[in-house]
Amino acid sequence: MTLRYGLADVWRLDSFRKMTKKNFTFDNDRSRAHSAVSRIDKFLVSQDIKERGGRMEAAASIRKLLDHSPLIITIWGHHPPPNNPPRFFDATLLSEENCKIELLEAWSRDMSHPTNGRDWAEWLEAITRRVIHCNTRLAKEKRHTQGTRVKTCAKKIQLA
Repeated sequence: MTLRYGLADVWRLDSFRKMTKKNFTFDNDRSRAHSAVSRIDKFLVSQDIKERGGRMEAAASIRKLLDHSPLIITIWGHHPPPNNPPRFFDATLLSEENCKIELLEAWSRDMSHPTNGRDWAEWLEAITRRVIHCNTRLAKEKRHTQGTRVKTCAKKIQLA
């Protein structure tokens, strides 16, 4: 896939400046004989993004919260985030068949793929926004339905 689409792993690129000396994003904190290390986070970027350059770092400071140090990537000249970015993706919706179908439709509505790196980024951002918007709407509907059920149950309990 990396050859077909001309992608490269940021970890191995000279055009990205590493901010930490960490070589692996996971280690089990054991002595060398019993040590296990791996790099479980990866960023694949196109030639366009490689040429922009940027920085990459392993977030070692949050190691107490996670069992690995996530990679953080900054690409120079990247567009600023939207004014009101969504706060979360409600993954519980993926266990409900009707929600899963709606999210898949939101993702696959526009199947035409762009031809260059910048168009890919815009295309992917647009699709991601569409899926997040769908997820937010479905989560709101789910919360409303659950709230109505709770109120109904509370009224039944009061009447009893």
